[in-house]
Order: sequence, then C-alpha cells, then structure tokens
Amino acid sequence: MKRKFRSFEDARKFVQSLGLKNQPEWTVYGKSSNKPLDIPSSPSKVYKNKGWISYGDWLGTGNVAPRYVEYRLFEDARKFVHSLKLKNTTEWRKFTKSGQLPNDMSSVPERTYKNKGWISYGDWLGTDSIASNLKEFRSFEKARDFIRKLKLKSKTEWEIYRQSGNMPEDIPSNPNATYKNKGWINSGDWLGTGRVATWQREYWTFEKARDYVCNLKLKSQKEWRTYTKSDTIPKEIPSQPQKVYKNKGWKGMGDWLGTGRLSEQERSRNFLSYSDARKMIHQLAKRHNIRTNKDWDDAVKKGLIPDNIPKAPWYVYSKKRKK
Repeated sequence: MKRKFRSFEDARKFVQSLGLKNQPEWTVYGKSSNKPLDIPSSPSKVYKNKGWISYGDWLGTGNVAPRYVEYRLFEDARKFVHSLKLKNTTEWRKFTKSGQLPNDMSSVPERTYKNKGWISYGDWLGTDSIASNLKEFRSFEKARDFIRKLKLKSKTEWEIYRQSGNMPEDIPSNPNATYKNKGWINSGDWLGTGRVATWQREYWTFEKARDYVCNLKLKSQKEWRTYTKSDTIPKEIPSQPQKVYKNKGWKGMGDWLGTGRLSEQERSRNFLSYSDARKMIHQLAKRHNIRTNKDWDDAVKKGLIPDNIPKAPWYVYSKKRKK
C-alpha cells in the first residue's frame, strides 16, 4: 500500500519546528524512529514539483545549495568585500567561515565570478596584491642589485627574507623561475656571495688539486673532512675528490693527502711481489737517496714510487712477505 504523506506545507512546518541546523542532522533524524511515518525521509523526491525548493527552505535555516543561490553582481560583491578591510586570503577564508558572510556572497569568488570580472584576490580584497604570474617585476639586473645590497650570506637567509613580508612586490620570490633565460645563473650570483652549486663548479685538474692538498700536510681523512668544512678550502678543490676525479687520476685518500696510507680497496691491488718490489725500491733508494721514513714519504709525495709498488708496504706485505 502506497504511503500517504502530509502536504508539503504541513510537513515543512513540522520539520522547521525541530530546529535542525543542516542536512546531515536531517539525515540522522530521517533514519530515526522519532520521525512520523507521514513525513518522508527523502523530501526532495516526494515533494519535487510540489513546493520543494531546497534543504535550507525545508529546515528553515535559509541555507541554499550554491547552484541555486543568486549572488550579487561582481562589482557589488567586490565593493562589499573592500569595506571589510581584510588584509589577505587567510583573513578572507576566516571571514567566510565566521557565519557573517551574507547569503548572496560567494565563499569561492574565483569560481563564481570566473569570466565575470574576476582578476585576483588582491583586486577582490582591495589590497592590490597581484598573483605572481600577473606581476611586472624589475629587470633581472635591477632586482639582483637590490638583493645584493642586503648582504644576505646564504640561501637560508634569502628564504627567511623572502618570507618576511619586507620584500618589494616587484622582486620575485622565485627568481630562478622568473628570470630563467633572462640572466639567472645561480643563488650565489643572485645574493652576491659568489657561491656556485657543486655541479656547476670548474675544478682544478687532479694533479694541481692534489699538489695543493699535499702541501697542507693533513695526516688523515678525518683532518681532511674538518678542512673541507672550513672557509679556507679553495672553490676550485672539491670536498669529495673521489667523485670528481674518478677515472681522472684518483688513487685513494692516501695519495690525495700525500700520506701514502691505503684504503682496504687500495690494498687489494695487484702489486709486485714483495721480493720484486724490494729489488726495485733498492734501486730507487740509491738513485734518489731514500734512507729514512721521511725520505720515503717525500718520495711518495713527489710521485717517485711506481703504481705497482704500494705507498704503504708495511700494510700490503705484512702477511705476504717473502724472503
């Protein structure tokens, strides 16, 4: 038997007396045993073309689905928003959720007024802020001159400054994108620090860099790491020489520092046998007057020891020594 419901007007009057605030509350009530049988749980279907307007009208809240709302003209709506003196989009969003937004004002004006006058939130709020893609920035040279005068020392300081709110609006916060193919080189050039990204640097040749490092008289890899973190290392010398000079002369940290010490990998090389190596070294010792440990270290640093003879023979031949 088909259920007989109250007339739309009587049903709406009853529902509005419940004081429900929104559609979710109505849905919960509609599924409960408290709802009279002659009140439909799906009023939008039962009363279609019989008085139904919206849930806002049904519940008496006045809320209307966005697609049914008749919003103010763009110029009138923008004039109202200007009067609010909101400073940014954060304050605007806070206002739209405060319950003070008039029913004929859209909370998403960029959608409602698309192709109907919408320019940007700066125009909407009256702050004159313009989206980055619409701004007219200074030329690269003028912008860079301004930034360099700030004496920012690092990319971190630049990040802090660009988010501070003190930067002129005609200076881009993403200069690498704005000035791409218009003068941009890198952050070091932009800030005036001269720093260049590792992959863009031009390093000395392996031989020149190694000679420089050997003269530092660093004794271990630990001392090398400490040195690379100081401000004294030339820009032309890489902090990771094993990568930069791979297949370009790199033989190991012992060779790089001039200590003659070998890594485990270096110790596994195919060196001459102990007896053959000793015979050759005796000849070299006479030729170059190698008599002491210091003489040996000097000979290693000068590159007088052949590659097939270990720079640290006490490591290599300790267990392979033959008489």
